[in-house]
Amino acid sequence: MSRALRVTFGPGAFLPGAFLTVLVFGFPLGFPGYIYGTLSALFLGMPLALATGVCMRPVRNQALHILAIGCAGLVTGVITLMFITGSHWASMWGTVLWTGFCAALGRAAVVGLVCTHDAGGAQCKGVPEPAPLEP
Repeated sequence: MSRALRVTFGPGAFLPGAFLTVLVFGFPLGFPGYIYGTLSALFLGMPLALATGVCMRPVRNQALHILAIGCAGLVTGVITLMFITGSHWASMWGTVLWTGFCAALGRAAVVGLVCTHDAGGAQCKGVPEPAPLEP
């Protein structure tokens, strides 16, 4: 029984997931939500999500990937609100939860673009396999 050696997805999945996260985050908050969402995603959220994704490469279960990215979104929300409001960030805990939910939703949206690299080769969902070479 071969086990997954790593789970990867490139910019073709990372960037749409990040875009969807910011889009959903800013929708109920309006223009200021898009500004703060984009800035916090660029400077904190995307690097933190990338680091989390690299740490999660050996894990095959996509639900754990979604949960980990949701937690990275929670951390992004807390740090961003601490920067903006100082010590009063706890009064906006709903925004922190919304940030984590949006990050998990963005990651869940790109599950179909993931590649699982086993010992026998890569299995990419949603990507057709190349035709075998003729002898």
